[in-house]
Amino acid sequence: PPGPGPGAGASGEATLRRPLAATASPPPVPGASGDPAPLDGQLIQPGMDNITPILKDAQDPDNNIRLAAEGKLKQLQERNRSNFLLSLSAELSSEASPPECRCLAGIILKNSVEGKYSEDNSLLIKQWNNLDPCIKSQIKESLLITLGSSAPQARHASSQIIGRLAYIETPSERWQDLIGRLLGNMAQQGASPTLKKATLEALEYVFEEENLRFDKDTINGVLDAVIRAMNHQAEKSSEVRLAAVKALRNVLTFANFANDDDCRNRIMTAICDAAKHDEAAEIKHAAFVCLTAIASNYIMELEPYMETTLSRTTEALGLEGGVETVALECIEFWSTICGEVIELRERKKRFAHAIPSADCHFTEKPLCLLVPLLLQTLSLHQERDVDELNIFMSSVACLGLVARTIGDAVVPLAMQFVEGNIKVADWRSRKTAISVLGVMLEGPSIEKLAPVVGLLMDRMEDPHMEVRGTAACTLGRVFELRHSPALDKRFFTNEDFPRIMAALSKSGKDVPEVSKEVCGAIYFLARGYDVAISSEVDHSKKRISSELSPFLGGVIDALLSASELDMKTPFGLPASASAYGALIEVVRVSNIWDLKAVLAIIVLMPRIMRRLNTALDAKAISSDDKTNKHDLQALLCDVLHAIIEKLGNSLHGDKVRESAPFMLLQFCRVLTCDCSTARDKAALTIGALARAVGPKFLDFMPIFLQYYSVKLFSPIYLEAIGTIFHALGDEILPCCDHMMDVLYEGLSQPELKPQILACFGEIALAIGKIFEEKYLQAVRKELKEAANPRYYDEDKVDYGNQLRQGICKAYSGILRGIKDRKSGLKVAADLVEFIEAVSEDKSR
Repeated sequence: PPGPGPGAGASGEATLRRPLAATASPPPVPGASGDPAPLDGQLIQPGMDNITPILKDAQDPDNNIRLAAEGKLKQLQERNRSNFLLSLSAELSSEASPPECRCLAGIILKNSVEGKYSEDNSLLIKQWNNLDPCIKSQIKESLLITLGSSAPQARHASSQIIGRLAYIETPSERWQDLIGRLLGNMAQQGASPTLKKATLEALEYVFEEENLRFDKDTINGVLDAVIRAMNHQAEKSSEVRLAAVKALRNVLTFANFANDDDCRNRIMTAICDAAKHDEAAEIKHAAFVCLTAIASNYIMELEPYMETTLSRTTEALGLEGGVETVALECIEFWSTICGEVIELRERKKRFAHAIPSADCHFTEKPLCLLVPLLLQTLSLHQERDVDELNIFMSSVACLGLVARTIGDAVVPLAMQFVEGNIKVADWRSRKTAISVLGVMLEGPSIEKLAPVVGLLMDRMEDPHMEVRGTAACTLGRVFELRHSPALDKRFFTNEDFPRIMAALSKSGKDVPEVSKEVCGAIYFLARGYDVAISSEVDHSKKRISSELSPFLGGVIDALLSASELDMKTPFGLPASASAYGALIEVVRVSNIWDLKAVLAIIVLMPRIMRRLNTALDAKAISSDDKTNKHDLQALLCDVLHAIIEKLGNSLHGDKVRESAPFMLLQFCRVLTCDCSTARDKAALTIGALARAVGPKFLDFMPIFLQYYSVKLFSPIYLEAIGTIFHALGDEILPCCDHMMDVLYEGLSQPELKPQILACFGEIALAIGKIFEEKYLQAVRKELKEAANPRYYDEDKVDYGNQLRQGICKAYSGILRGIKDRKSGLKVAADLVEFIEAVSEDKSR
């Protein structure tokens, strides 16, 4: 079927999609010749096929008739392509043929010369170029004649095909009179509106191809014709005016808009007049599409026209009940303006020497005037139905871009709206006011935004659930964008902080729709401390993260409550996912030297262990339950991982050691589940537990060894094995032989080999002399065998790369781990031999 072209309206496109359009390539047909039929007063030329009956049968509801007709069309095409294309063009231009046959002829003819989005494109172009010039001339003449047809489907198809042939013929100057012929149609005295519309549509498709080249006089001629057709006083047909505006959108690319003042003025005047005076909503929409295209390419040239475009915006947005498409495109225009200004400023920061004149201050005044219009639009479209939701969300997004563009100037304008709506009776107005607070956080300074936190705190107690949820979400956005305790100027004061934490702790136990947003806010609050801690010196770490300590218990309780809400099954996801994610961040950034924080985490550990135990024992019946069960196990392992790392590195590591046997058994049970993500999380947590417990982890190795087998091996599991060896050091000797034997066994599985070899390096680094005495010779043999060229065929390049990386890691660990010089020289010799083999492999 014809691809969507510019300006191919819904109705036009639909008319071209006929049953045969679904066939792979344009069918053609043999032997369906008949007596020549009259065509517009002319007879079909000798040799041409009368394909009308076949085209009719190709759309028959009867499957057998349709397939037979499609077969005939294919035979005709294969037998004589030139004659077949000529017949299609004649059918398309014939007023005597049924409209459905002309439509299908247009589809097949178009698909015979266009493969823009397929691999056949170059082949189709070559086939067209190889046609007899006389045949091509006749086809092109038929297409130009069809522009004046009374059948809209035929006209539309002809316009599309003309655009495609212009792409093929123009570079080699084989259709030099095309633009002249089209402009002649527009200048013709008494030309019908249908001819003008089809001609403008053809121009739209011709200028769709940006890589074509036309001289200045040609472009000026086209602009004259298009702009004349856009004039609502000179051209009475709204369809012609719409086609002209759509054509202008593509002609813009070829006009000298940036450097020719007269050209630019004519274009902008025509577009702004169309957006103002034309009553047809489609034309107004098309005019704003043109303005958006100009804004994205020529923003610096728009300065003289900002007042006019703002006036058109006021007209498009100022009335309740305005057309959605016009309003959306109008908002898109201003969003594009803001986006371009933001990008120019960013580029100027990075390349100040290259963009000295990128100054867009002229946009600030119109953008300040735009803000009340956007706020008025928000009030008129407060999410009551789908159309209004689209306008509402577009306005919110545009307002956020405006805030980033004009900064502090947006605050008084927006705050006036917020203060007037945030306490009214209608909950939608209150919610809209909070949404406005959320989108203006990135541009203005912290000082100007100081009142935001207090307003949000008030709405956290709002009687309506959606308002409370939006307030919590906006507070999370505050923490995400503007919260860092390391900053000299903070978004909220020390006096605000207790109120914020109390509100979060309370709202975490609210309904799921609210508690989920609260969890997100807590997550970003904690992340802010993580960034601050990573950039501060040691003495400041304690001060910064201690700010959370007095409230840690309440926050943890709120998050645990949130994770239990709306639990229709024992595996309450996805509600609990955000709660556990926030819990992990809170644990990570807590100050382990603060007694209140330590006590809160110590109390948390058994609560999470009980939840993991419950999840392991609970039965999952449905597939959704099984998925949620595995996800929950992975999340709980993550939480325990964070707790183990936090407590294990503190003076309270004994609390981890006391619970280690029970936790290890739980993690090992997770290792046997069907979910690779959960298994990997459990393996990583086992490694963390081994690090926290240290050499005494040997006491718990009998538990782990029950779950130590090749069938559980994975890259993460093997990483955990290396961690266990490092944690136990020489204490692991009683378990070494068994563990190494299982690793040797795993080498028989190619997908595990790279990771097992790397694991050997970690083991050598961890136990040094023991490895050297007991396992070095066997491992050297395995490394040499792994370097065998049979693993590095051309069809195994990725696997070969992984294997070589594993070998490199193994040699690295072994050379750092062994102590004997003679053994070290032998390994070094093996390494040099391996390096030589790799260097000689040209496919590496």
